[in-house]
Amino acid sequence: MSRVEFEDSLKNPVHFWNEKSSDEVGNALGNAVKNMVAFDQRNPHHCYDLFNHSLHTVDEIGNTAPVLLRVAAFFHDIGKPIVAMERQGRLVFYGHAQKSAEIAIPILEKLGYSPEEVEEICFYIAHHDDFISWVLPDEDYNKENKYLVVITPENLKKHISKVTDKMTGKRFCPQEKNWQSLLQLCHADVSAQAELVIQNGSVVDSKEHKLSKIMALIHILEII
Repeated sequence: MSRVEFEDSLKNPVHFWNEKSSDEVGNALGNAVKNMVAFDQRNPHHCYDLFNHSLHTVDEIGNTAPVLLRVAAFFHDIGKPIVAMERQGRLVFYGHAQKSAEIAIPILEKLGYSPEEVEEICFYIAHHDDFISWVLPDEDYNKENKYLVVITPENLKKHISKVTDKMTGKRFCPQEKNWQSLLQLCHADVSAQAELVIQNGSVVDSKEHKLSKIMALIHILEII
């Protein structure tokens, strides 16, 4: 598959790719993508198998978004089958964002993306889960949990600086527009998830709540 053909497929990803068999997907993009097809995520946050979740994430972003962002959306969870582990009767995917970026690199290079384009795409992939443990200032949360980060301008600035410092010397260094695009990917990712998160018969989270956190981050990024 050429780069042009692949990007064209992202204009209507659900229709295009769901007409393909897993073997056809593998022949087009390789075994790592083939392994996403029909992969049961077995996680209450998800209502689709892994491949369909990725396709719906691309669809949620829409055709007006930068093409490299839509490419990132397609590959953003490709590492999940590799890192998946059983925990309390469900699958968890610790470190899947970074693993997905690593796996995507040779695929992107084969498709014909330049080194700088690969770095930009992998920035979106590697950091699409950065804000999963961030919480709204006025919501009830465990203040003793050191892994939770409150959504404030100060904390977002710190996070952006930390990530930017680590990317010093690379071909691609994220600017404000790239952080805006990253949050757009985060919003699309959540939009392609289950409406309600149910564990042990009780609702513990919702798509609406997760989207409200992303929207708060988007608003902060606009003003800092």
